[in-house]
Amino acid sequence: MKTVKSSIFWGSLILVTLLFMPGALLGQEEPSDCVVGGALAYDNWTKVDSGGAGSLPEGAQDSDYIRCKACHGWDHMATDGGYVRRSRNEGRPNAGAGDGDATSRNISFAARGEGEMVTADMIWHMGTGRSYEDGKGSWVALEDTHSASNKAAHSNGYTLGNQHPDFSTGGMTMIQADCLTEFLNYEDADPTAYFADINPDMNPVLYTIVDTADAAAGEAYYDENCDGCHGDPAGESPVDAPEGGILAYLAQDGKFSEFSHKVRWGIPDTGMTRGAMGSPTSADVANMMLWLQQEGGTGFALNPGLTGTWWNPARSGEGFLLEFAYNGDTLTFFGSFYTYQQSDVFPFWIVFQPVGGVVPESGTTLEAIAYATAGTMWGDGFNPDDVQTDEFGTATFTFTDCGTGHVLIEPNEFFVGHGFTSNVEYTLERTLDSAIECPSQ
Repeated sequence: MKTVKSSIFWGSLILVTLLFMPGALLGQEEPSDCVVGGALAYDNWTKVDSGGAGSLPEGAQDSDYIRCKACHGWDHMATDGGYVRRSRNEGRPNAGAGDGDATSRNISFAARGEGEMVTADMIWHMGTGRSYEDGKGSWVALEDTHSASNKAAHSNGYTLGNQHPDFSTGGMTMIQADCLTEFLNYEDADPTAYFADINPDMNPVLYTIVDTADAAAGEAYYDENCDGCHGDPAGESPVDAPEGGILAYLAQDGKFSEFSHKVRWGIPDTGMTRGAMGSPTSADVANMMLWLQQEGGTGFALNPGLTGTWWNPARSGEGFLLEFAYNGDTLTFFGSFYTYQQSDVFPFWIVFQPVGGVVPESGTTLEAIAYATAGTMWGDGFNPDDVQTDEFGTATFTFTDCGTGHVLIEPNEFFVGHGFTSNVEYTLERTLDSAIECPSQ
């Protein structure tokens, strides 16, 4: 029997001393110096460019244990965003994954109550936060003994190191806390300024850039403001950062979140300042990310949410049954096409399997081999040993999002010789919404 199956910078910041007025900056197009300073402090408030002293406060052993981004993520969404798989270890906290305290670290606008603002008291955590010493110093490694006491100490230290520090005990200044509130309450700094969706269920995290983004404008901005230091994003960066080049960096899990923050606001105490990058707006950053997604194939990709029935309404009476599913870590595919024979009106099925047996790990296009089957009968007359499977030709499926696709089917020389036209090509849309969540929806 022959069967077809799917194998299937703050830099020169002038510190603002006015107290924060909640809501005053919402909708502001150009960030104030205080917002920019708050963004740099969010990255690492101990740095000089961030208004810090340039050293760790007394008791702290590692800056990662007192950085805002270390627990809330570069996108402010913690485990709901780019830090979904960030691990806790001796050298750093995480965003709460695997923690005994399941309190959300997501502080984005969407996660807050309506109109709720971050306040300086929330950042300050006076009398309620952990000590600086209880950061890195809380870590207790698991021992091979598997003793109850060791496991309890490890669990307690794991959670303790993830807790919010008490910043009132020295180190961060009140001005820094006030500017952090301005930054976190600045609508144009929220992840929604750059992303229409962040899907942490995908690995790597899948980012859908805002629909106002313009890839051509992003390429032009990169060429003018970034190419001089980072060069071709597909190659090694002349400044050796990020390692492997821009596209290799963005292909890693959660890196578009980090990119959006660093490219918008700069990196404190480095030459990568907002001024050096042309003072980018959120639109500039979104434009660049869309272009870089297209260059690196790290945007919308083939995924199980595309499973379902597809058709072209102008060709009612034929259609596709497509299935994408994971076999372990490998995305597989099986498809079938209900159509008609060239010489008569009898229904005709074509089935598809991907070239090489697996779906590409990135991208939106799938190359498949098409097969036609015949040789047996309906009902009681069916005998699987009589099934004949012949290679019909090739098919190319491309999807731009969860509801729109395109297909090109090209019969081979044998089937063209038997009356099938040289190709069939048209757009596809869903007949029904899939029951499987699709990342871009």
